[in-house]
Amino acid sequence: MLKKFIIITILVTSVVFSNKGVTNGVSPYLPLNIDPLIELEIARLVSIAKIPNVIKPYPIVTIVKALPLIEDSHPLLFRRLTAYIKRYKKSTANTHFAATLSKGFEKEKLIANKRGTNSDSLFQVSFANFYQANSYLIFNAGGSYIEGEGFNPHHSYVSFGYEYAQVDIGYREHWYSPTIMSAPLISTNAESMPSITVSNITPITDFNFKYELSFGKFKTMDGILYQGKRTSGKPGFLTMHLSAQPFSWWTIGANRILMFAGGQRSISGNDIWQAIIDPVNSDNCGSGETGCADSNQEVGNQIASITNKFDFSLYQMPISFMFELAGEDTKGHKNTQLGNVSLNFALFLPYLTQSTSLYVETANYDTHWYVHHIYDNAFRNSGNVMGHWWANEKNNKDISGASLASAKLNWDINGISHLEIQVKTIKIRTDDPLQQHRHKEIEFNYKHAYKAGFIGFTIGAGQDTLGDNFSRVAINYTW
Repeated sequence: MLKKFIIITILVTSVVFSNKGVTNGVSPYLPLNIDPLIELEIARLVSIAKIPNVIKPYPIVTIVKALPLIEDSHPLLFRRLTAYIKRYKKSTANTHFAATLSKGFEKEKLIANKRGTNSDSLFQVSFANFYQANSYLIFNAGGSYIEGEGFNPHHSYVSFGYEYAQVDIGYREHWYSPTIMSAPLISTNAESMPSITVSNITPITDFNFKYELSFGKFKTMDGILYQGKRTSGKPGFLTMHLSAQPFSWWTIGANRILMFAGGQRSISGNDIWQAIIDPVNSDNCGSGETGCADSNQEVGNQIASITNKFDFSLYQMPISFMFELAGEDTKGHKNTQLGNVSLNFALFLPYLTQSTSLYVETANYDTHWYVHHIYDNAFRNSGNVMGHWWANEKNNKDISGASLASAKLNWDINGISHLEIQVKTIKIRTDDPLQQHRHKEIEFNYKHAYKAGFIGFTIGAGQDTLGDNFSRVAINYTW
């Protein structure tokens, strides 16, 4: 299936290249959850300039085009981002390097959105490089080495095509949400997987349409049900995104992800198409209310979401408000209604004051998220949930829902020092008497400019839903 997808994509892109009107090529991407300071500046730009992207990573070309919009209104932000972008204006460059030494205490915990990194990992190293052969071909090499986990090549892929059809083959990551601290469908909480992605880096028409289609493979997992037996295999992973900007202040998007096949389960291209256009009769077999008799006929497992981002100003203060409705299933066996929903709200104040920013996020999840009767490891890669980090608090068969909130305050202390404070809390709705505690944690991240980069210090502590305490300290250098 993946080979066919690659061949079709290459053929389509080759036809597109035959158009002599093609002038703009492909673009590298900005970092995704590896450099908090620059990603804060990028988030500020996205809000103030009303950039019509509700998924990440952001293409460099998107940021370059938006920078002139803030040159007069936010000159410091303009200068910082312009200086950072210079590293991408070469044919070959090292664009990122970071090294961290850390020590976890008490209970071992999975760190949210860190690609499967545990709190007891002693050191981590990440890097990113690229080589642009010409306007239509870029080679990217990078990833993270995590002590105890090994190397994850999450920034290693080749990009080719042009501005309306960029193809990325390799370990290119995806974040399907406008929110900053979490994403219900796909985030960086688990290891990245090999995939082929097709998307437009330049929005289409005055409504700024943006699309993305990706096909990948999970790592080998156990517990895939077929004909009454559970086997091991590598399920496929299909992601789809479409968004538009009806007004300059409103961007709306729709996302679908599908986990399918694996082990003894065999799926055709037509089966996948039917699952896309008719999920009720492809994923809910055996209920007596659908067109398929039992789970052997099911294509797989799907999750969908509708995202909204509103960018505006109030008394000259830029504000972004985000709302996301996601569904783990259909409601009442109707294709047009989401069931087992999650409601996610977020508020971002890029400049609460001239030197601070505030981000607040809250969510409520119904039952059965990241659990499925066919897959013991539903939407998990290497055992870690690919969506929202709150599911790190439950096992792969726990159907419980949850309510949660998180916040992030950033303070530019002066021109060379920065402090970030994060707080998170989760309440899982469960009858398990051992899991009645509210998860709560706090983390302080201090950065100080040193030569061409930043030295950072982290200290965090909390208590999980079982009542167990955990803490972690770290020192790092980022360029």
